[in-house]
Amino acid sequence: MATLLMRFRAPMMSWGDHSRFTIRDSRREPTKSAVIGLLCAALGRPRWEPVNDLTTFKMGVRIDKPGVIQCDYHTVMDGIKSGGGKGGTVISHRYYIADADYLVGLEGDRAKLAELDTALQTPCWQLYFGRKSFVPSRPVHIRDGLVEAALATALKEHDPPPGKLEYVLEVPNSPDVRQDVPVDWQRRLFASRCVDTQFFPLEVA
Repeated sequence: MATLLMRFRAPMMSWGDHSRFTIRDSRREPTKSAVIGLLCAALGRPRWEPVNDLTTFKMGVRIDKPGVIQCDYHTVMDGIKSGGGKGGTVISHRYYIADADYLVGLEGDRAKLAELDTALQTPCWQLYFGRKSFVPSRPVHIRDGLVEAALATALKEHDPPPGKLEYVLEVPNSPDVRQDVPVDWQRRLFASRCVDTQFFPLEVA
């Protein structure tokens, strides 16, 4: 089994997965929809094309630096009322993660992962992390980041910083359910997946 590793590091990132209207949240680690959206940008794949070939990959994240949650204060003119009519100016609170660093992995078919690895070296469109202004501070592509290893093993063995690290791994079943698997970008349809949060190395009593 092959795994493709990617580096997500930037001064600001946003990983929303369920918020709308005036409060835009952010998870503490990249969502699957954000990762697939970034890969679509690298491939030059428009929003109306299917992404089912990418959603089948199993995803995991190693949180090397968790960052800090921050909030932007925005005002939006000509808001829309709940009944559908035109409203006035509204306040919008938009959360993001500042100064974080993640190692993201996708496990699956090696040939398809090799195609993504090549696209990340020379992306077709600009890559960004949740908002167009949140661009990477270092390349997403990792040299020799396509490895012959299972997802968890690849994440644990790739240049880990010292200390106990948090891993968020996609699993078949778990109480932690995320609705961040894109089905149709244009209609904003998303399926769910399960994740399991682990810490490694384990503390010895």
